[in-house]
Amino acid sequence: MSLEIEDQELLEGFLTETTELLEKLDDDLVTLEKSSDDPDLLNRIFRSIHTVKGASSFLGFELLVKVTHKTEDVLNRLRKGELTVSPEIMDVILEAVDLVKVLVNDIKGGDIQEREVDGTIEKLIPLLSASAVVAQPVDPSTAETAPSDKKTAKAEGKGKKKKSEKAEAAATVPEPSDAATSQEPQPVPPQVAAKEATAMVPSKQPVKAVETKGGEDLSDNTTVRVDVKRLDDLMNQVGELVLERNRMIQLNSNYQGEISLDSFPEDFSKLTKRLNFVTSELQMQVLKMRMIPVEKVFKKFPRIVRNLARDLGKEVDLQLMGEETELDRSVVDEIGDPLIHLIRNAMDHGLETPDERLAAGKPRCGNLLLAAAHEGNQIIISIKDDGKGLDPEKIGRKALEKGLITEEQLAGMMAREILDLIFLPGFSTKEKASDLSGRGVGMDVVRTNIKKLNGIIDIKSELGKGSEFILKLPLTLAIIQSLLVEVEGEIYSIPLSAVLETLRVEQKEFHSIGGREMLKLRDIVLPLVRLERVFNVERKGEGDGSCYVVVVGVGEKRVGLIVTRLLGQQEVAIKSLGKYLTNLAGIAGSTILGDGSVALIVDPVSLVEGNEAGNAGR
Repeated sequence: MSLEIEDQELLEGFLTETTELLEKLDDDLVTLEKSSDDPDLLNRIFRSIHTVKGASSFLGFELLVKVTHKTEDVLNRLRKGELTVSPEIMDVILEAVDLVKVLVNDIKGGDIQEREVDGTIEKLIPLLSASAVVAQPVDPSTAETAPSDKKTAKAEGKGKKKKSEKAEAAATVPEPSDAATSQEPQPVPPQVAAKEATAMVPSKQPVKAVETKGGEDLSDNTTVRVDVKRLDDLMNQVGELVLERNRMIQLNSNYQGEISLDSFPEDFSKLTKRLNFVTSELQMQVLKMRMIPVEKVFKKFPRIVRNLARDLGKEVDLQLMGEETELDRSVVDEIGDPLIHLIRNAMDHGLETPDERLAAGKPRCGNLLLAAAHEGNQIIISIKDDGKGLDPEKIGRKALEKGLITEEQLAGMMAREILDLIFLPGFSTKEKASDLSGRGVGMDVVRTNIKKLNGIIDIKSELGKGSEFILKLPLTLAIIQSLLVEVEGEIYSIPLSAVLETLRVEQKEFHSIGGREMLKLRDIVLPLVRLERVFNVERKGEGDGSCYVVVVGVGEKRVGLIVTRLLGQQEVAIKSLGKYLTNLAGIAGSTILGDGSVALIVDPVSLVEGNEAGNAGR
């Protein structure tokens, strides 16, 4: 059914407010399950649903009113102490919130569909019966309405008087006492009531949100909310840029008219410095406008972890750190899927069941830490658990069974290299595939997506104590700090985030091991890669004298890139090579230099991996 509302501004306001309330609701509900004695939290959840119900009723969204009204009644009983929070009751409330998200998405799409809502409402009704009560007496102080809620109740009363008869009919529900008389003749605990309600629902599941375990994503990926102060700073910088532009026009006019030519070099030098300063500031202001907290991604994980823990029969305490850490919107939009895979992997493979943890001398409840922090021009995201850790022996054996590596390759691998085998396509340690894992596509997808972001992924694991996956991502995908190098007359850009150090060495110090060039650097043997061979650049000289080696690192792996000259550090804007050249080995993109020439941006990750495979630099 097509949606027709005369006041489009009113509809947009409803969608904006409702979206904000529902985005916070999942996190609040999961927190409530752990802190059921927090009246402020419960009141906030109640007010959120109440606000959505009132606005939906005003606009005539009948399905939304039916679901939110019943959900509000259940929350009201929890608020008054007539029900106690339990996992079974929370399952029903979360399912109702998921259904609300689906209905709101229908409204956002402009097409109201006839959704099946009776199944969810039938699960809520037993929780409204007078017999579904707690054994303890209700504390009168907690049963009273909070001052802030009295205003809400008063506003609700006024709103109901103004409603049309149609809206009243849509919002009307039977009193809890009536429901109790007709449906629940004998007292039952709320947990049992919730389970019985689950059994009453038909097997057909029309709501997509129930299947996805996290509900509909209501966020608008086409807009970014910006602080007014940042807009003011941007406007000030644009004003400065206009002044410098006027100064440049005046200098050009003086030069063309041969006026004040004696002071022209000095004036032009000052203008250049000012332009450099203003454009740098302007660039930073624009980047800040695109920056949003990583909380946008993190906030959906408490709900996902809660559902996975119940499905797997595990007890998990999720801790979030660094949610205020900011990064570019383009990066935020892309890291969601890899993080979901890593969280599911930690829940399914890493953390043990309560019985297994007790047998190993650990607490029943497992710990899962999701943290974000800035480190230079990178953001570091860590997913850490205190589970059983990764077993290199088991991983190597599984890789052999699946034909992903040979026995000879396995024998020459270090433990750290064996752990990387989990990223191979088709690898899985699960004997039987399930809804969560076992198909061998999860970790491969993670590494592929992280590589698209020009990031790297590293693993730390200790058998029996847990494992940690560390993602290192650029703050933005648009502009990077780079080291410009020359290779036999060709200029290349190496991302500075991957550069560890640079060396000037004599080529006679190189050693050949197994046909591959190596350099003894302090206490390690550093594999070398000649960029002119990787990119088929014609060598102009003999190349027997001195050269420069740029040491790049990916995780714990190191490789030295042999170049002719170092040209210096420069901030460059990344330009795409187009869809036909996206998979070029060793190339991450291109940039345009100050003289207008094009320089290719080197991809250190693929060069290191190519060297590991034994085919780089030959």
